[in-house]
Amino acid sequence: MLNLTEAQISAAKENDIDAITAIVRETEGIIAEAAQRHSKFSGDENRERAQDLAQEGRVAVWRAVSRFEGTTVDQFAAYIRRTIEGAITDARRAETWTGVCARAAKDFELALRYASGDPYAAEKLAVQADPMGDRKMSPEQARACRLAWQGVEYLDAPAGVDGEGESITLGMVLAEEIEMPADLVEAVDRSAHRRKVIRTQVHHALGLLSDRMRHVLKADHGISPVPHYGAGLPTGALAEDMGITAAQVRKARYLGQERFSTLYLAGAREW
Repeated sequence: MLNLTEAQISAAKENDIDAITAIVRETEGIIAEAAQRHSKFSGDENRERAQDLAQEGRVAVWRAVSRFEGTTVDQFAAYIRRTIEGAITDARRAETWTGVCARAAKDFELALRYASGDPYAAEKLAVQADPMGDRKMSPEQARACRLAWQGVEYLDAPAGVDGEGESITLGMVLAEEIEMPADLVEAVDRSAHRRKVIRTQVHHALGLLSDRMRHVLKADHGISPVPHYGAGLPTGALAEDMGITAAQVRKARYLGQERFSTLYLAGAREW
C-alpha cells in the first residue's frame, strides 16, 4: 500500500513538484525490488545492472503519473506497479536479448515457461500453434531466440582460463565435468550432460521453496518421494493428505510455480 492521498496524486498529475517527490519516494521500494529481481535474471549478482534498471523504473514513474486516469490510491498503486514492472522488464530484455526484438523475446520467454525453463524444448514449442497460438514463431525466429537466450555456445568457444592462466574452451570444461578426453567430446555427450544439469537444477530450485510449496509441486509432477497426484485429481485429496485446506494447496501451487519458474530460469541461463 502506498502512503499517498488522492489529493497528492491529483496534484502530481498537474506537475506539482512536492506531490511528484512524494510519489517517487513512495515507489522507491517497489522500484528497488523489481530492479534487484531482474538484475539476477541471469543467475548472478549485478549491482550495476540493478542500478541501471532502477533508473529506468524511476523514469517510468515520472512519465506515467500524468497518464493515470483513475481516482483512488489503490487504482494508482496497481497502475504504478504494472508500469514499473513493464519498464524494467523491457529494459532487461533489451540488455540480455542481443539481436532479438522485444516482442520475440517476450514470446520466447512464454515458450520457456511452457517448457519449464528448457531452452531446447522451448525452441520446439515456440513454433507450435498449441500452446503458442498467434504468438507462434518461425523455426528461424525460434532458433535465433534460443541462441540469444543462451549466448552462442560451441565446444570450441572460449570459457575463461584454467588455474595456470591458460585459455580453456567450453569443450574442455565439459570434458572435465563428464570425465572424458576433450577430443572425444561430441554433441551427444553435451546433450546427456545437459539432461543431468536439468535434473540437478530442478531439485536445486525445489530446494529453495518452502516445504509446502515444494510438496505440492512434487505431488503435481510425481517427483520422488512424494506420490503423484497430478492435475487431473481433486485438490481435496492432496489437501487431506497434507492436513491443510484445498485453498491452501491452490495458493501454495500458484506461489510455488511462480517462484520455481524464476529460480529455474535463472539457472537455465547458465547452461
